[in-house]
Order: sequence, then structure tokens, then C-alpha cells
Amino acid sequence: MHVQELSTTDLIPCLTLAADREWPYEDRKWEFLLDVGQGYGIVDQSGDLVASTILTTSGDLAAISMVLVATKYARQGLGTRVVRHAVAQAGEATVHLHATSTGRPLYERLGFRSLTEVDARTGVLKAGPSRRTTVADQGDLAAILAFDAATFGVDRSNVLSGLFDFADRVRVVERDGELVGYASSWRPGTKMQSTILGPVIAVDPADARALIADLAADANGPIRVDIDNKHPELGQWLAEHGLEPVFRCDLMTLGGRPLPGDRQAIHAPFMQALG
Repeated sequence: MHVQELSTTDLIPCLTLAADREWPYEDRKWEFLLDVGQGYGIVDQSGDLVASTILTTSGDLAAISMVLVATKYARQGLGTRVVRHAVAQAGEATVHLHATSTGRPLYERLGFRSLTEVDARTGVLKAGPSRRTTVADQGDLAAILAFDAATFGVDRSNVLSGLFDFADRVRVVERDGELVGYASSWRPGTKMQSTILGPVIAVDPADARALIADLAADANGPIRVDIDNKHPELGQWLAEHGLEPVFRCDLMTLGGRPLPGDRQAIHAPFMQALG
């Protein structure tokens, strides 16, 4: 069994593998990641996909995600193989990922080190709309891409060019004619009711709260926001308004390398699979 490339044509095998590990049915998320990134997998002799990962590279920044191994092949080194393959394909880029407590030992053995902890918070946000943000459209994409590149230190247009096709809603904050924050909301699966808010990028923390409040009002139901420990005040605000932490993971980089850009402006990632 060798590592081979995966594409959007492998969506069903990926969903089958995810179901084997009791992951939720996130068909929209898988399809998006297989489109903007490069999937890798291992197929066994019966033709079943038994290991997977996706590498998404933007300039000198690379994200590893969707690392899965079929139950019947657990602890046989397949996860290590696909992650090592993805790391090799990333070259000199700064490689990062989000690791659960289950996956963290594997990544530590491969040289990844934790930079910060991230809490996934869910619930119905009990905060009224701020009315200080506006709904964005395709005409705002150029400004969003420029602002995002300045924030992340790399051009992520390969990931964000399809934002308006993928997201349910995109909102922006402008001040003196300049974009100073943006955020989007989206559903990971066609059968899922909960809405994920991300990315949430804003120079001013008050703008980040406004973007979250207005997108939550648009969603009109349960939401999820992933907040790392460099924004404790935002985590506290979410807790006070009805969002409870459901799981914690670590943002890790290969070799503990620092991530580029102005990370303080990143209040929530697009998704943990992308950063």
C-alpha cells in the first residue's frame, strides 16, 4: 500500500472513512478542502481508502488536515506515513495543524510543537446584532484578499477566491473607506444545522465581536467559533453570551516555527483545517 493523490472525485471514499471513525458527515467541508488543497491517501488491497490527509499550501504557509486512519488499520503506522508524505510535499513552507489530544502524540513524534491551545465553543449566541457591520459581496473580494494577506503574511487567494460560493454569509467592517475586518459563516455539511463562524479577522477586538454577533443573528440558530488562548477576553465574552467550550485542541507547527503575519488580528480561523 502506497500513498497516492486524492481529489474531489474521492469525496465518497473520504466520507466513508470519516464515518468509520465516527466523524460527522461534513461533505461540504471535505469537498472544499479537496478542491483548494491536495489530498493524499492510502488504499488497501480491497480498494478501500484506509488513510487520508489534505495539504493546503498558500505561499510559504502550509496546513495539514483531515488525518484519518481506518479503525482496522489503527496503530500500524499509516497515519505517520500520510503525514510524513504531506510534510515532504510542503517543502520549506511553515507547516501547521490543529491536533486533538488523541493525535498530538503522533505529531510530536514527527517534530510538531504546540504554539497555543484552541477552544471550540458552541451554542446559541445571546447577543443582539451590532449593526456596525455590512453584508459583503463578490465586489468586496479584492479588499478582503488584500487585508487577509497583510494579516497572514501570505497570499491566501487560492483558498479565499471561492469564499462567496462556499460561505452562507460574509460580513465586513469598514472605517474611513478602508476594510478593517471581515468574517464569514458556513455549514460543514449539507445535513448539519450548526453554523461555523470563521474566519474572523479584525484589527479591533470590538469589531471581531460585532462580526460574530451579526453573523450569529444571520444564522438564527446554534453556531461554533474556535478561539485560541491569545484572545481570552473574546472567549469570556462568548461564554457570557451562551457559547460553551466543547473540545480543546493545540495549534502546532513543525519544529515550533512561528507563524507569519499579524496573528493578533486573527480571532478565529476559517476552519481548523486551514488556519
